[in-house]
Amino acid sequence: MHYKNFVNATYAPAGYLNDNSIEQLKADIEQVGRYIKIDKIYLETYRSDILVEREKMEAVKALFIKHGYQVSGGITTTVKQTLMGSMCFTDPENRKRLGEIAAYTAELFDEVMLDDFYFTNCRCGNCIKEKGNHDWAHFRLKLMNDISENVIIKNAKAANKKVKMIIKYPNWYDSYQACGYNLEDEPKMFDAVYAGTETRDPHFTHQNLPRYLSYFLPRLIERVKPGKNGGGWYDLFECSLEDYVQQAYLTMFAKCRENMMFCMPLLVNAPPYTAAVGAVYDEADLFMGEIGEPVGIACYKPYHSHGERRLYDFIGMLGIPLDPYPEYPAKARIVFLTADAAWDEEIIPKIKQSLLNGSKVFITSGLYEKLVGRGIEHIMHLEITNNKITTDTFTNSNFNQNNCGYIKAAGQITLPHVAYNENDLWVLSSALTPYASHPLLIRGAYGSGSLYVLTVPDAMPDLYKLPAETLTLLRRELDLPVTLESVARVGLFLYDNNTFILQSFLERPERVRVCINKHGAAIVPLLKSQVGKIRPPEKSRNIEGESVFDVYLMPGRYAAFRIEV
Repeated sequence: MHYKNFVNATYAPAGYLNDNSIEQLKADIEQVGRYIKIDKIYLETYRSDILVEREKMEAVKALFIKHGYQVSGGITTTVKQTLMGSMCFTDPENRKRLGEIAAYTAELFDEVMLDDFYFTNCRCGNCIKEKGNHDWAHFRLKLMNDISENVIIKNAKAANKKVKMIIKYPNWYDSYQACGYNLEDEPKMFDAVYAGTETRDPHFTHQNLPRYLSYFLPRLIERVKPGKNGGGWYDLFECSLEDYVQQAYLTMFAKCRENMMFCMPLLVNAPPYTAAVGAVYDEADLFMGEIGEPVGIACYKPYHSHGERRLYDFIGMLGIPLDPYPEYPAKARIVFLTADAAWDEEIIPKIKQSLLNGSKVFITSGLYEKLVGRGIEHIMHLEITNNKITTDTFTNSNFNQNNCGYIKAAGQITLPHVAYNENDLWVLSSALTPYASHPLLIRGAYGSGSLYVLTVPDAMPDLYKLPAETLTLLRRELDLPVTLESVARVGLFLYDNNTFILQSFLERPERVRVCINKHGAAIVPLLKSQVGKIRPPEKSRNIEGESVFDVYLMPGRYAAFRIEV
């Protein structure tokens, strides 16, 4: 392996392998090798009615092995002339063909990955009939379980008993259930899983994915099948050079075992992108072995759930490190819940028990609204009204503690108005309109714990506009070992051995105040060539038990540190 702390992998689609001679493939290997070191390649046997014949694939395998690559197989279960190329998995001919492809690929390789087109959106007459009175999600989840177990895995294992089958999950995790991706059952069937970390351009693409997804999703997948998340997969479609590199950063920060750069022909045809990630890997490999396992605020993403779509990714972009769980994190001291949690029919008693155990539970206005009538009002009574307010003015208030006066956001933000009973609950931060205030963060006691409600803007990206003082108050209520005082779009990644990483997603240099919750602490850069300065703040607040530093981050860059006491 070329790197000490991860495997660098790429993927070769079937069309690329079929269309190029062995001589051309050799030239491509040599060209890519000038810019980046690659350890492993997945060689695809089938995609969209294109099959690489055995003789050609054997020659391709031999070529890559000769050049020092580990080789595995890949399958993309698509056909031509359907929406997104999705197969109809109720069609007996498709099932037979897919079983044959799985067996053929397993004969050639001891490890096979299914690309993330392994889903169905078919609504043909036969699928409608098979669905019956069930909803599409229920039907497709059951269907894809059957295909996984009885078509893909059964035929592959029959052809090669030692084959390791990997399922790759795409970046659209809120919609898995709608297209049959069964995150609850499939990982138990497959030998390993893989995560899509491609977030691309967050501004102008139709998905508009927050960059934090490149970290969040592989951490969720790791919780689903501990120790068996094979890696993170990203690409350069619709990416600026900065977008591409940041995907690589966050895939590494998530401690993925493999970093997959899709795909070989793109690496050949985009040398600046390839070289940039090559430099990133060389740099990161110098310190990645010094950081521990990722930790953060426990959050809950139930299987097959959706509510406030991608909200966790937006929260992560606020400098709040998250640790996702597919089951309720009952032992966590701090829990953060979005409307996704409403899919759990037992969520109210679970929240109550956390509070009675002395935990802090943060819920969103969207979740509170979904839980009205299910018992949330017996914990804390308030009303998420239909009235909307739009403002750019905020304040923090706690009897002069954390009061920051009137502060301006980076733009207008539209929020629902939350009505509450004064002196029963306490408002920590408010949005202001002329002669009126509107709770942004509100707290109430329950047993020995505290329940917080965070009002979420109508447009989730408007969270980025919140003032630094408002975000700092929220971060401080989370009792993190490291708290940032900064604007949004600065990421914080915490690890269990007193190390942390800061990542700027900003287009400008930024001073970030880093507060360590230990007196007399120091922060030591893990990378000698790290760009940026560290110095104590100009004005100390003299908070007992805290050490405060200013870190200057360059646009789009990261800085890694170890805390020493």
